[in-house]
Amino acid sequence: MDDPALQVMTMADSGLVDEVTLLLHRVKAVRGVSGLSEGRLRALHGASSGQGTQFLAVAARDPSDGQLVAYAQVDDEGDRSYSNVELVTASTDASAERLADVLLDSVVAEFGAAGGGPLRLWVAQPQTRDDRRASSLGFTIERDLVQLRCTLPLAAVSSARMAGPEATIRPFRVGEDEQAWLIANNRAFAEHPEQGHWDITTIEAREREPWFDADGFRVLELDGKLAGSCWTKIHANSDPPMGEIYAISVDPDHHGQGWGRVLTRAGLDWLAEQGLRTGMLYVDGANTAAMSLYRSMGFSTDHVDRSYVIDVPDARQA
Repeated sequence: MDDPALQVMTMADSGLVDEVTLLLHRVKAVRGVSGLSEGRLRALHGASSGQGTQFLAVAARDPSDGQLVAYAQVDDEGDRSYSNVELVTASTDASAERLADVLLDSVVAEFGAAGGGPLRLWVAQPQTRDDRRASSLGFTIERDLVQLRCTLPLAAVSSARMAGPEATIRPFRVGEDEQAWLIANNRAFAEHPEQGHWDITTIEAREREPWFDADGFRVLELDGKLAGSCWTKIHANSDPPMGEIYAISVDPDHHGQGWGRVLTRAGLDWLAEQGLRTGMLYVDGANTAAMSLYRSMGFSTDHVDRSYVIDVPDARQA
């Protein structure tokens, strides 16, 4: 293939959504992964319907037929203190690396031309070449996000002792629990770049996702007050089908009392009841306490994703 033609876009439409979807299907057929995270896809769909506050994409097309062969996207979905960028290429040969270099260089330049600012690059299952590519543009490694998996159902253990009849784990009540959950979750993740600082718009958007199931969103009540939760998500079309601990939190007032283990167990047991045989979650590689807890419950590492950060200068001021 001749050098691809690059197209810079600051708006999205249904046609781009369709093209990216087809590209991701091709990538998944070859590599077994989708190529873009849920956050990027959510931002793409939002931009195509006129929602969201930031969108920048660079598409690489085969000059012979215009087919999308690689794609990079910047948006501010999630942690608003950083814009996020991910890229995906369809090919797997040596040309893919050259194309990834060109694509990332282009999207960083365009981001700078639009005003620059803090930018976070996410790479799934990074290799040495990914570290090298990021470093060549001035990115530094920020953190590793570890995907852990376990076999369901978990081995039978003695039931964890709750603090008496005033402790209850029940399904989330849509339309009733949102504000109490936001308070507990944002307190638990006050310093977390993605899971903290949620608002009512964020949680209501998740409730509209096709995977949302309030029955699998288990909340902990202590003395009638929401004190923690374990929010699960089913990936029915993954190979193998998996049940994810999507978000788990305990209000800081109740840290150190074993509720994290109780809630994790409750979520995994619910997933097993749905017929799933593999449990999964993501955890910050530097969170040694959480890693120790999950490993003690039977989780082991499947793979690592990595984020890199850079403060891109405003090219308009050059």
